Amino acid sequence: MISSPQTVALLVDADNAPSASIDKVLADLAKVGDVRIRRAYGNWFKPALRAWDAELTSRGFRAVQQSDPVKGKNATDLALVIDAVDIFHSLRPDVFAIVSSDSDYTPLANYLRERGAIVLGFGRVDTAASFRAACTSFKVLAGKTEEPAAQAGTKKKAEPKREPTLNEILAQVIARNADKQGWARVSTVANQIRQQHGQSAKDHGKPTWTKVLKSLPGFEFRDEGTTNVAVRLQAK
Repeated sequence: MISSPQTVALLVDADNAPSASIDKVLADLAKVGDVRIRRAYGNWFKPALRAWDAELTSRGFRAVQQSDPVKGKNATDLALVIDAVDIFHSLRPDVFAIVSSDSDYTPLANYLRERGAIVLGFGRVDTAASFRAACTSFKVLAGKTEEPAAQAGTKKKAEPKREPTLNEILAQVIARNADKQGWARVSTVANQIRQQHGQSAKDHGKPTWTKVLKSLPGFEFRDEGTTNVAVRLQAK
């Protein structure tokens, strides 16, 4: 008797995943089972997510729109979590695949895994260790190439990668969220650092990210003392 293939629910946080990686994810999951549920979440009005449009329509995804209720924050993670729990109890897939580099999905991965589901995580190399560990397995996605998070028994020892400094991480996040003059709101930067790196200002001994940034060289500020405080890289 031929057994039925495992059913897979693929949930993509488009705010925190590269669109170029979706074929690699689907190819990996095809080896696992039938990717019956395919949903991607994001604010599709954002220019940064336009690259996803063609990827989703040609691959049978349901695009779930999530507007940002507060500037600098998004509701994508909450919508994905609610759907995942509903799918778990109603459709009962064998496997959940979560594509994101956001550490906020750690409790969801724990919840699903503890209840018997296989949880496969896919994200960037800088995805927080908490989310990686919560998944049954995790694979790093790096643009056009990918690498397993861990490879047991490999013959060639991989060279250790240099971890980016806090200054480098902040500079990258500021650059991604800057306006034409190079300014990025500190609240947006803080949200991105929390989502993508699982870090808070308290992890660096300061009560706010403004104070963390001011303790580091290479940054200048605008509208200090207000909720609109912004930061940019100092001109060299």
